[in-house]
Amino acid sequence: MYLSHYNLAEKPFQISTDPKFLWLGEKHREALAVLKYSIINNQGFVLLTGDVGTGKTTLINALVNSLDEDTIVAVVSDPKLERLEFFNLITRAFKINKVFKDKLDFTLFFSRFLNYAYKNNKKVLLVIDEAQNISSDLLEEIRLLSNIEIPERKLLNIFFVGQNEFNNILMRNECRPLRQRITVTYNIETLTENETREYIIHRLKVAGTTGEIFTKGAIEKVYSFSKGYPRLINIMCDHALLTGYVKDLTTITPKVLKECAKELSLPGENKSSKPQRVRPENKERKRFGKRAVLYSCLLFLLIPLVYPPVSTTLKGYLTNVINFYDQLFQQLAGPAHSHKSQESEVRKPEKTEINRPLLQKQLNYSAPQPISEEVTDVGQPAGKESTDPASEARKPIDLQDCNLVIPFGYNSNEVPESAYGSLAKCASIMMQNPSIVMIIKGYSDNAGSGTYNKKLSAFRANIVKSYLIGQGISPSRIKTVGMGEEDPVKPNRTAEGRRANRRVEIELVAEGSLGTEQ
Repeated sequence: MYLSHYNLAEKPFQISTDPKFLWLGEKHREALAVLKYSIINNQGFVLLTGDVGTGKTTLINALVNSLDEDTIVAVVSDPKLERLEFFNLITRAFKINKVFKDKLDFTLFFSRFLNYAYKNNKKVLLVIDEAQNISSDLLEEIRLLSNIEIPERKLLNIFFVGQNEFNNILMRNECRPLRQRITVTYNIETLTENETREYIIHRLKVAGTTGEIFTKGAIEKVYSFSKGYPRLINIMCDHALLTGYVKDLTTITPKVLKECAKELSLPGENKSSKPQRVRPENKERKRFGKRAVLYSCLLFLLIPLVYPPVSTTLKGYLTNVINFYDQLFQQLAGPAHSHKSQESEVRKPEKTEINRPLLQKQLNYSAPQPISEEVTDVGQPAGKESTDPASEARKPIDLQDCNLVIPFGYNSNEVPESAYGSLAKCASIMMQNPSIVMIIKGYSDNAGSGTYNKKLSAFRANIVKSYLIGQGISPSRIKTVGMGEEDPVKPNRTAEGRRANRRVEIELVAEGSLGTEQ
């Protein structure tokens, strides 16, 4: 939606692993060389690890695209399966049109397949992505697959690609036989600030522009937010381009990035631990108070000398001075005390819990027609004029009919193109009805860590929010919540269930139901 605004041919910061956007830093080039070496020398088990979003999947795609025809490759991206499901997924990945009903049939067939490949001078590579999701039982079955070999060499190379917690899984006692067979390991680290700059410039150039869209300060902000994780760099930059488009900016500045970082952060993140600052007016009041006390003390000493009648009696004099001090300090403390009292009286309203069932409409939403100015009595034919003034009230909207569910791809916060029409209709309803507000809840499946899934689900909700803001909806009318793995609509045990749980739910409610958090 912002391509023509920045003179881009395509979106430069999509999360999908498009090979033409591939940019390899020093660490990634080294990792790619290690993986190629492992295939050439039939190293058997190889382990590639890295934190979430460091580019492991991108690197594997680059490896697969660089291999010659003498290597047969299969990539399994979702290994959280039962044993027989996994075996059938492997055969499908190797483009074998056969379904197995038991382990014996699969083992016999797969052994013949590997020996046939060897006789035809072909290597066989099985890449298992998201390896941290594999159960211990399935890991043992994978280890047993490597026993299909001949004395001269290994017939099957297996690459495990996973997050850093997979190292802890391999350290378990039951995984000791597998751990001892891993011959090569490599851990991918994040990009440096200079690599982040090169990465952004490269992707913009591939997308069709050589102009400076991101200022130097903006790129520094991107690095500060992303810590060099390529996936977070993509998310941050894409959100910044969208925000710049909404604000009609052609250059992304640090101010835009700061706003994006705030929108993409979860509640409670990036809170400053610095001590609370003293307000300037309070500082000035304290300085004035000190001077007043000093001058009053001098006055206390000079009055009996300069103006004897005031000190006719010591008791009367002291009484007058005390009264003077009382009035002085009441004046000094009055505004601050009043201000503090007003603040203490302000209480946050209790959060309203919204417990309204969502209609699960996968992008088949149809927006109701705008509220008609001509309202008829209940039971009267349409078009017949009503004489009852009470019947002139507007017909209420059935808000449940406006609910929407948007599906998302695996490990992605990319809004599907088919969703924009329905989102535009939601925006139109909100524009026509200022008393309606929106709740956007992002969800994920249970693949990966809970912390990452919480953040990813919040990203999904905020991406949808950004589009609606671009349609003219005030940010104060939209509340986003990252739900993570909570409230699955289907069990996460199957690929179909996980696909259904990767979603964003949109609910339109009356303004009083939104609560205080935006």
